[in-house]
Amino acid sequence: MTTTLTFPGVELRPVRTEQERLDVVVLSTYPPRQCGIGAFAADLYKSLDDVAPDLDVSVCAVDREGLRYDQEVAWVLDQRDPAAYRRTAADLAAAGTDAVLIQHEFGIYGGTDGALVASFASELSAAGVPYLVTLHSVPAAPTRGQADVLRRLCRGAAAVTVLSPTARRLAGAAGIRADRWETIAHGAPEALHHPARGPAQTSVRPEVAAMLDELAHRTVVSTFGLLSPDKGLETAIAAVADLARDLPDLSYVIAGATHPDIVRRHGERYRDGLGKLVAELGVADRVRFLDFFLTHAELAELLAHTTVFLTPYRSRDRVSSGALTYALAAGRPVVSTSFFYAQDMLSGGAGLLAEPGDAGAYAAALRRMLTEPGRLARAEHAAAAAGTGLLWPVVAHRIAEVIRSAVGVKGPRRLPIPGQR
Repeated sequence: MTTTLTFPGVELRPVRTEQERLDVVVLSTYPPRQCGIGAFAADLYKSLDDVAPDLDVSVCAVDREGLRYDQEVAWVLDQRDPAAYRRTAADLAAAGTDAVLIQHEFGIYGGTDGALVASFASELSAAGVPYLVTLHSVPAAPTRGQADVLRRLCRGAAAVTVLSPTARRLAGAAGIRADRWETIAHGAPEALHHPARGPAQTSVRPEVAAMLDELAHRTVVSTFGLLSPDKGLETAIAAVADLARDLPDLSYVIAGATHPDIVRRHGERYRDGLGKLVAELGVADRVRFLDFFLTHAELAELLAHTTVFLTPYRSRDRVSSGALTYALAAGRPVVSTSFFYAQDMLSGGAGLLAEPGDAGAYAAALRRMLTEPGRLARAEHAAAAAGTGLLWPVVAHRIAEVIRSAVGVKGPRRLPIPGQR
């Protein structure tokens, strides 16, 4: 069996795999569930399938709604049913699974503080199935229950992956121990890398294309992702209002559906509140909303039309952000609040930071980025340099190596990856 990968300016030779393939299962939420972890898992599945022909990857979807899934989902785990965790672990072992990749985020597993996933991991270990954990969040001050779950989950793992150096530091400070730690960046789709600006393509929905074509000659700042109060969008809207008089061509696009958990509990109260704020600040002609979950093609188009990407998150504790990663992969400069992941990812000059919740400081940072001579160009250069190393094929190569090592086998000859020789 052979596989060939291509990247602009990089020649990759086919790799022939002679050994038996390893059966690997990704445990995570998964599309069509609208969830950042699910989007990560879908990209991980596809990327491992593309770059690691020696791995036979399938998905165990963590479900609470009885969704219908694509064929790569071989198992479905009811997140609310304690018995389902024991049963699924036994089924994976009986199927000859060589490794399970557990995507961990508080809130997607059942039990107090999501404790059922730790029990699931223990069942895997008892059955002799190695598992690896990716920590998508590491609280700076975890509750006793959160810390206990993370300690139980990580101490039996063949490897624990975090998405930033700060996440590793926070885990250590919380007394979370593991035999092996890996820091591997959040991946981003290749489609986002250096997108070309021009008329919106036919692969996007008409309302997206119409909005972007209308804004083609304006200075566009943007934010995308599932909307919720912790995204701090009020801070960015207030900053845009502060700059509106001095920057008459400035427009702000907020793209994304309201988070399903927020809709379930409160309906569209949060989105409606944002609309009222926009009206009160007199910037209804400057702030546009796209009320749906964007595809990769649509995100590429949005980022191609974006001058500066905004991540105004309220909490400093965030140790990952798919949206910020995607923006850097597209070579977009960023103005962000100083949450942990942003501090790590923007330290090379790809963006400016402001204190969470401080609209005045956020406006000042955005003003500097847009008006200070040379600032935008330098940030674009730094973002483009960082973005190459964030593409999913690069990230998936590293993850595949960790899987092979954890299982104790040697993989196929390593492929060269973009930016490396």
